[in-house]
Amino acid sequence: MLILRLAIRYVFSPNADSFSSRASWLAILGFSIGITALLLTASVIKGFESTIANKLSIYDGTCRVQHILNKPIHRNNSIADTIFNNLDFVPTLKPYIRGLSMIRFKKSADGVLIDGLEDLPDLINLKWFDDSRKKNKLNKGEIILGKQLVDDFQIKPGETVFLQELGLRGNLIIKPFKYVGLFHSGLSEYDKTLAYIQIKDAETIFSYDNEYITGWIIYSDLNLVDNFPNLPYPFVLDTWKERHKVLFDWIKLQRWPAIITFGLIAIIGIFNILTSLAMIIFEKKSQIGILISQGLDKKGVQKIFILQGGLIGLLGCCIGGLISGAIILIQSKFQFFDLEEEIYFMDHIPIQFDMNIFIIILGFSFFLSMIASIWPTKKIFSLKLSKSLKYE
Repeated sequence: MLILRLAIRYVFSPNADSFSSRASWLAILGFSIGITALLLTASVIKGFESTIANKLSIYDGTCRVQHILNKPIHRNNSIADTIFNNLDFVPTLKPYIRGLSMIRFKKSADGVLIDGLEDLPDLINLKWFDDSRKKNKLNKGEIILGKQLVDDFQIKPGETVFLQELGLRGNLIIKPFKYVGLFHSGLSEYDKTLAYIQIKDAETIFSYDNEYITGWIIYSDLNLVDNFPNLPYPFVLDTWKERHKVLFDWIKLQRWPAIITFGLIAIIGIFNILTSLAMIIFEKKSQIGILISQGLDKKGVQKIFILQGGLIGLLGCCIGGLISGAIILIQSKFQFFDLEEEIYFMDHIPIQFDMNIFIIILGFSFFLSMIASIWPTKKIFSLKLSKSLKYE
């Protein structure tokens, strides 16, 4: 108990102008800055990955079931039962028809990917021009377009666009659609090239027989994607991870260099603790001599300064954690820091609080601060009592 009281006294010295007090607080400040930088970096990377994954899963689904040769599948095919029977949870399955089409508006034309659905995804960022209608219900003859495509074509609400298949079926049907809603994903790949129509309209445009579809879109928790069973030939389960593997490999590749770079700041903070303790021990030589002369052995004195280093590390971790948590909360709520959406797939810096990340970083940093405190305290064993007390 005495050892802990002395360690606390050396950190919170009554003499605010003493070197030991200033050195301790400078070490705490440097360590907390490093911890803050490291926690924010890890939280931004986690937020970026989660935001991208959530957006992709909204517009692509957790996974899609389709024929390996992209042939139409009958709605009553037993493959859907195979999926349900092999899962411990109940996912949402939505039949869809997908195809490539030419969209025309006045003198403008471009290729778009059409998803024909019975109802739209639940979490889609959708703006209806008629506020009285149901959110996810799409009627025949209506089309939902992405923001970037609408901006490029200068389409106004209620105007008519025309679709024609661009696939191998040679369908010459040109069908008009009323522009009734706008979605905005923040992903230019989707906002410019994806459109939604009613599944019956998709049957007509892509010449599907009645009751035939491209497959099913499955919506479930992203963390459960690995629980889906392997499907028998000729069906294939295309997950969001597999579809965007290159993107997420790139995110993982960028993760460690960023964490290592900002982790170096925290390591510098640990070196500050180390040098501060060495200087404090040099300053407190006479007091160390008094403690030894009063019966406290050198190992006990060493424990005092190891605990002091631990207290500095603990305070640095707490302050860094609180600052990081406050910044995460403010950015999540008010989104002060913006990004160029066309480049980064989102209009603000995403940041996500993850308890596991905080526990690992804070726990490991505190452990390193304790370990680093051992080396400078070895100097205590080489101190000679007579010299320490010479001028006392």
